[in-house]
Amino acid sequence: MEKLGIIAGAGELPVLLARAAIAYNREPVIIQITKSDAERFAGIAHEVHTYGVGQIQKIAQTLLGSGVQEVVIIGKVEKNILLRPFQIDTTTIKILVQNRREKPTAIVSAALDYLESTGLTILPQDRYLQNLLPDPGVLTKRQPTESQWKDIELGITTARQIADMEIGQTVVVKNQIVLAIEAIEGTDATIKRGGNLGRKGAVVAKAAAANHDFRVDVPTVGQQTLLTLHQVKADVLAVEARRTFVMEPEILIPQADRWKIAVVAVE
Repeated sequence: MEKLGIIAGAGELPVLLARAAIAYNREPVIIQITKSDAERFAGIAHEVHTYGVGQIQKIAQTLLGSGVQEVVIIGKVEKNILLRPFQIDTTTIKILVQNRREKPTAIVSAALDYLESTGLTILPQDRYLQNLLPDPGVLTKRQPTESQWKDIELGITTARQIADMEIGQTVVVKNQIVLAIEAIEGTDATIKRGGNLGRKGAVVAKAAAANHDFRVDVPTVGQQTLLTLHQVKADVLAVEARRTFVMEPEILIPQADRWKIAVVAVE
């Protein structure tokens, strides 16, 4: 069985990927880079290592030493880690110094270049998780209203623009007014901020940049996203078709119907 390296952030996605890898006859080798519980991989992966996100040289050496050739980087790593101290090695210091005036995406790209220079191949996150990418259409029984379709169009367009500018991926809209744009605080905080202004009838849209690197991130919505919409009485969740992970759709979509939230995948 060939091995698949998984550099795992927080959340359920790394676990889902590890299980999917086994289904594809790949043995997962896990590198944890957050404080998430290593027990989440119990019974799934026999090899689990834990390093800081800045220990890139040790990560590469461990993967290569385990016979790994292909790697997926997946799971949540908060952007604000760059604003606080973290474990770091000389290779990471060199990358940070060389890119000290660049945006975070340039730093990440440089880190990927280093990993690939060691002989590793970085795969897109969705390689083994195609089942989580919805096709275009309304996923719920509830349909958006005519005015909400207009807000969906504005929301997705605006979300793509802010993603292109590397600001965020989520926008809250109501009555053709943009109520909130995601920055470093994350999706849920953005929904709460915009939803508390718009309340019932608000539309939440999430999208990726035109040149988005799906090796390091796939926009993701899940149960917590839906719960946050429900709490602020938002009516619609719009995502990009085939470019967004919808977690546990068999649970999320029926719950959205119960809460009368329309979920839409748009091209």
